[in-house]
Formats: sequence, structure tokens, C-alpha cells
Amino acid sequence: MARLRAERRRRAAIRRRRVLVLAAVGAAVAGAIAGGRANNPGPPGPVLVHWRRPVPILMYHVIASAPLGAANPQLFTKPVRFRAQMDYLASHGYHAVTLQRVYDAWKHDGLVPPKPVVVTFDDGYRGDYTDALPILRERGWPGNLNLELGALADGELTEQMIDEMISAGWELDSHTVHHLDLTTLKGATLREEIAGSRAILRQRFGVPVNFFCYPAGRFNARDVSEVRRAGYLGATTTIPGLASSQDLYKLRRLRIDQSDGVPDLARKLRSGGRS
Repeated sequence: MARLRAERRRRAAIRRRRVLVLAAVGAAVAGAIAGGRANNPGPPGPVLVHWRRPVPILMYHVIASAPLGAANPQLFTKPVRFRAQMDYLASHGYHAVTLQRVYDAWKHDGLVPPKPVVVTFDDGYRGDYTDALPILRERGWPGNLNLELGALADGELTEQMIDEMISAGWELDSHTVHHLDLTTLKGATLREEIAGSRAILRQRFGVPVNFFCYPAGRFNARDVSEVRRAGYLGATTTIPGLASSQDLYKLRRLRIDQSDGVPDLARKLRSGGRS
């Protein structure tokens, strides 16, 4: 019995030494990995800069192939074409940022990556979530969703989808409640579309909703005044060109149509949307 107990103690001591050796090896490997990461932290992010100049704001609608007989086929962009356009932007030094970040650079001396570009999506279609979101997320880029509340009512997008987009860094802005021609409205109806839509989106999603998008690009002086009164910091239009801090409530955009390939995008960026 004494010999048996001695043998058990010997084996237990061997097991303890093995555990200590394995722990030491593990610690050494972990330290080497950590040191390697510290010495090789991966590709650096872009150097941030101050920015006062105009910025291109791209205007997309439906990221999908246009179905046969679509009423407005030019509003569709195939996902493969959208990916190619984003590849072009990245390869030419552009970095997508939110409109809020551009505003902060213009007005509050904020910093942005070199060659900032804002990628906006009007109305709110399923492809914004299923295709645009993952393509932009691959690069760590945000989009700007100009949401018409009807997109929630008809099921094109769900609140869960929009929450996920916001979590990925997307900015949520208002495109009214019913996508009506604002120039034909006044009084309480106009306030519902402009101020009311902002209040609903802020309550549902808990984000600022600081920018507005005029439906179909139609607006007049009364609409601009109502947008200001509702507390928006600016508003986007369909007027072609680069967005400037001098026209915060009439921000120009570059419309990307179904027929636009990478060369067309490059031309619009070079020309500022001029034909």
C-alpha cells in the first residue's frame, strides 16, 4: 500500500509539471502573437484632413435589376454594377462618409478622409439592405438612407433591417411620410411631411435625423423654410452638381442611373454632374 501511494504521488507530480510546461508554452506563443500584432498592426486607416470644399453626393434609388415593364427603369442599378462603382471609388482614393460628417467638417472643423463622398439611397428599397449594405460594409463605409416612411408600411424595409444598417454606421434621414409633391402642400399637411416624418423616425430609431431629402427634387421657398423650422441641418435635392456648404438646404447630388457604368460615374465626378 505504501508503494502504491508513493507511485500515485509520483504520477501526480509528473502531471503537474506537464501542466506547468504547457502553460508556459502557451503564454510564450500568445506573447509572440501579440508582439507580432503590435509590430504589424495591419493597413493604416486614411489620414484625416480638414475639408471646406464641395463634396460629391451620389444619388441611388433601387439596387436591383429592373423588372420587365418597370415604370422607371433608370432608377435601378444592378448590384454587380454598384459593386464595380464602389470599387472604382476605393481604387481612386475616395472614402464614403455620412452627410453629418461632411457637415461637421464644413461647419465645426471636423475631420474627414481625403476625397470624401456621400452615398445616398432614396425612398427605401429592399436592395439597400440585401445588396448595398454588405457591399459598403466590406470597405467599412456607411450609406445614407433617405427613408420615406411608406417603405416601412409596405414592407420594403423592416425596422430590424434599418436598425442593422444604423448599427453598421449608416445615417438615417427623412424623405417625408408619403412622398408627396411638397410644392402643392401647405399648413398642417406640409408640417406632417417634413417635421412629422422627422419626429417619427427619431422616436422609432433613436437617431438625430438631421437631414431632409425633397421628394422628386421638388421644393419651393416655403418648403425650405419649413425644413429649417423643423430643425434639419440641411437638405438634398436632385439638382446636378457637387454639394457645397454655401447651399445647405439645396445640396446638389450626382444621380446614378441604370445606364451609368464606371466610366459614367468617373465622368460625373470629374465634371461635377455637368453634361
